[in-house]
Amino acid sequence: MGSMWLACCNGSEAPRVRHEIEARDAGARLLRVDDTASLLAVAQVMAGIAAGAAVCVHDGEDAEGAIENLVRLECAETVLAFVDEADAGLIARLFFAGATEVIAVGDVCVDGDGERACAGEGPEPVLRPERASGDDLELEVPPWERAEPAREDIGEDAYARTPDDSDDKKTEGADARSVSAGPTAPDAPDRADGGGKPVARDACEPKPADGGAAEPGEDATASRPALDAVTFSPRTGGAEVGGAPLVVAISGLGGCGKTTVVSAMAWQAAQMGLRAAVVDLDLMFGNLHNLMGVERVCDLGRLVDADGKPMCSQEMIEATAMRIAPGLTLWGPCFAPEYAELMAAPVEELIGVLRHEADVIFADTSVFWGDAVASAVSSCNRCLVVGSGSASAETSTVRAVALATRIGVPKTRMTCLFNRFGAPGCDEERAMRFEMAVALRSRARISDGGQTVHDLLSFGKLGDLMATSNPFTRDVQTTTYGLLKELGCPLEGWEGQQQALGAQNGSRSRIKLPWKHEEGAGQ
Repeated sequence: MGSMWLACCNGSEAPRVRHEIEARDAGARLLRVDDTASLLAVAQVMAGIAAGAAVCVHDGEDAEGAIENLVRLECAETVLAFVDEADAGLIARLFFAGATEVIAVGDVCVDGDGERACAGEGPEPVLRPERASGDDLELEVPPWERAEPAREDIGEDAYARTPDDSDDKKTEGADARSVSAGPTAPDAPDRADGGGKPVARDACEPKPADGGAAEPGEDATASRPALDAVTFSPRTGGAEVGGAPLVVAISGLGGCGKTTVVSAMAWQAAQMGLRAAVVDLDLMFGNLHNLMGVERVCDLGRLVDADGKPMCSQEMIEATAMRIAPGLTLWGPCFAPEYAELMAAPVEELIGVLRHEADVIFADTSVFWGDAVASAVSSCNRCLVVGSGSASAETSTVRAVALATRIGVPKTRMTCLFNRFGAPGCDEERAMRFEMAVALRSRARISDGGQTVHDLLSFGKLGDLMATSNPFTRDVQTTTYGLLKELGCPLEGWEGQQQALGAQNGSRSRIKLPWKHEEGAGQ
């Protein structure tokens, strides 16, 4: 017997809906209802049984609310939305509600080739229809042409077509086109200085020999005239994509290496030429600054005045910033743990400023979610769900994922990250058990780096650690690169350097050593 799917459509739409479902799940059984209210009632009863749901969007029905409730209640992992025409605003709202695919049906006939599907991993792609030759309809997802979302929006994400969905691609005999906001996003245009030339980034400066940490006894902000990772001058050239993407790491249990992963990925992003900002949202007892080698910590609590009101002026944001390395700046935590309860509004304003000043933002969180953590998670572009081989890690992590879903983060914006793969107790079976329990399509693994990682981070030598070559640093580099590409960060300069380095290494002459001796040699 095949899996069960729920469908909200009328009788004339049922053949098309069945065709699309069977194309994704052969042998699927279909349970059809006529309205969204009946769909939600049946979905709650069949929670955990239904493999997916399909919703035909009709005027007068709250299809967006129905899809949002399906995702929030975890009634269906896959949600297909059928629309009559490729309306960019409607498609964006459906993705934001949590739809995994939006299929523009129109008046096309059902056949084996025809598909018009818009698949995405998050809430805010804008699909701009353009007329091509004849009557064919092409859809684009240019991330740099999207309008900035309203303040009250939950968050935004970077979307683009996969390389297979280029503008000049034509599928013969197809009645519709497919656009994917899949794992690979296009390179966003670099910033220009008005004349079209790229602006040089300070992250390309030589890395300090000591790993970029502040000298003992020296204020991390007093030793420099301006921030390296964040400068408060207006951007020129290059359109913005609603600001820099925010990457937040969460977990169900402490001690899974979440802080280590965040610090390493932020360092790697800076080494790739980006202006990376890091916010330690473990506001009470965070120690991210220790891993990064900061001797004198700046109090994030200074962003709140004596009356508990935010003070997020340019001067205060600069005063609370800690320079870690060229292109990398850190904020947090609070000196007085009791100030953590007052930090929700300041943290939200800080992240809003950093979205316009940095290229990417990383945020570490605590296991306890206050208002500041919940606000950051709900507005993130990517949520890293970190876990390791700890006992009962699956149960607590599943609850953390459910909480993130309830505050508005679709699972398509989450990535399951299993940390310390290969360490004792973290073998393939353990990793697969964790990934199956979390049940996220996007997955990554960070291998164990051995005692070297522990020793260097214990002394705040993050820069020295990332300069070594071991399974941990290689996995961090691979994961960070894939994540930043997916979010549309500008990596052209770093990619060019890697290509040149690869060409240089490939041109080196190889020395032939006589490892195999002929018989009789040496006798």
